[in-house]
Amino acid sequence: MIEPILPAVVDRLRSMSALDGACSERVTIGTAAVMVEASVGPADEDAAGAGTTPEDRRSAGLAHRPSGDAEIRGPLEEPADGVDLDTLLEWATRPRSDSSGEATGGSGDGEAKPSVETALGVAAVNALSAPFVDWEPGDPMALLDPDVDVIATVGLFRPAFRKFADVDVRVIERRDVGTISAPESVRVTTFPPTEASAAMADADVIFVTGSAFVYGGLEAYLEVAPASATVVLIGATASVLPEPAFDAGVDVVAGASVTDRDRVREAVEAGACGTDLHDIGVRKVYAVNDRDIDSLQTRQ
Repeated sequence: MIEPILPAVVDRLRSMSALDGACSERVTIGTAAVMVEASVGPADEDAAGAGTTPEDRRSAGLAHRPSGDAEIRGPLEEPADGVDLDTLLEWATRPRSDSSGEATGGSGDGEAKPSVETALGVAAVNALSAPFVDWEPGDPMALLDPDVDVIATVGLFRPAFRKFADVDVRVIERRDVGTISAPESVRVTTFPPTEASAAMADADVIFVTGSAFVYGGLEAYLEVAPASATVVLIGATASVLPEPAFDAGVDVVAGASVTDRDRVREAVEAGACGTDLHDIGVRKVYAVNDRDIDSLQTRQ
């Protein structure tokens, strides 16, 4: 059984002393995404290193906001609203359940449902991870061999429809997404999470959107992914320290780096998410599992 990835990320950050002196500074909640801004590392100059400024210590992380949850609204600022870092990390790492059946092993009493709190916790982990990941800039789709026959996506990942031609795309979704627009050469079939094994069978590439961190079930999806498939954990919500994901069978972690906190904060407050945030302070980044580099197409 694959161990939960987010708690492993937090444990790894703690073992690196990455949480020493870290604190949350600001939380922003939009209708489709959330952002957590944090100070990472010791505030004391002697501990942080000569020449380190408060700006050098600041980072930000994004996450998908689940729909239908209105428990928390508007921008929150620390410390006035009491969302301290320990609370955010508890929200990120507490057990979650959803209705994915096979993919999650079912619901358990006392397990948390997807919520704004969950999304904030994931965004906090992304913010804390950011300074400690040697991200490659660019679009990881360029790494992948376009000559594939079957793709599976956990979550509706539309870029997969444009990258590949003459391919079967199997979309695993928790809810009815209706008719999916795709090029004529792309054949799309939808599956509920309870049929994840069937959807992933003989897939060449599997994309798992980072929202699985929020909704739960990521580890169980990875359990049923064929060993021969290239597994890509993708999206701004997936911008975590990648090693625990690699240990769980992920080949590529494709996340996002916040380069302009002010602009991104304003956009999140206005309801932007995903590709809407590109070109206004969010850039695509990725990391590749060293043991899988030879199996991926090198960039042109």
